[in-house]
Amino acid sequence: MTKLQKYPWHVMMTKVVVHPNYRHLEDYVREIPARFHSLGKIIHKDRNTLRRDEIADTALVIKSYGRIYLPNRIRYTYFYPSKAQRAYDYAGVLLENGFRTPQPVAYIECFERGLLTNSYFVSEYTDFQPLKTIQSLPSYDQTTLLEDLATFTYRLHQSHIYHGDYSIGNILYKKIDGRFEFSLVDNNRMKFGPINFRRGIRTMGRLGLPAEQLVAIGKMYGRLWNVDEIVVMERLFHYQKSQRDSHILKQSGKLLLRKLNPA
Repeated sequence: MTKLQKYPWHVMMTKVVVHPNYRHLEDYVREIPARFHSLGKIIHKDRNTLRRDEIADTALVIKSYGRIYLPNRIRYTYFYPSKAQRAYDYAGVLLENGFRTPQPVAYIECFERGLLTNSYFVSEYTDFQPLKTIQSLPSYDQTTLLEDLATFTYRLHQSHIYHGDYSIGNILYKKIDGRFEFSLVDNNRMKFGPINFRRGIRTMGRLGLPAEQLVAIGKMYGRLWNVDEIVVMERLFHYQKSQRDSHILKQSGKLLLRKLNPA
């Protein structure tokens, strides 16, 4: 359900899209832009801010996307869906293809003077844990988890789904009936289409795992593709280095942009 709220005195407009299964939360969702900073409690704050709240016996996570610079305000207004809309839409794609992700509830876009200024994505809370907590598991569980993750990733790629930010913070896990199940978050950078081995193994280079764990998951992923282990390792560590170099360059660019556009 889509609703537009107009505020002529501020030349503002808010677009609200609520999933049909959560129409009973529509009034709550519509108030999020005005009440975000007082809702529930903060569970993550960096470039984006995540708050956990509960309404009508439903635990929610509300994500407020960070500052949008002018080029992206124009881009997301006229040429490309916002991060919030993509997170909402792509969650639906994952679920339709049999992959776990927190249930999408709604997304909100706020416009001022005709351009996008803020956006929010609302989903149900999940008790799955982020992959970055893997070090707290016993070693035998770590091995099982990595093998299960390699199989999960292979299935994802065989379904023509490529997660553009496949990292230990965006892959959640939970042990169910002796095996590890996975749930994906931060899905706004997904792409769709055929994925070959080289493109798939590039995903592993983004994980940020220690070398020993990276080798374990790479071996299983390569085995599923029937690719020689030497080729797997060469590609894996090549892409890991490329990812690190790219990350450093990207962070330098963001720092420069902040200096040029002070708050």
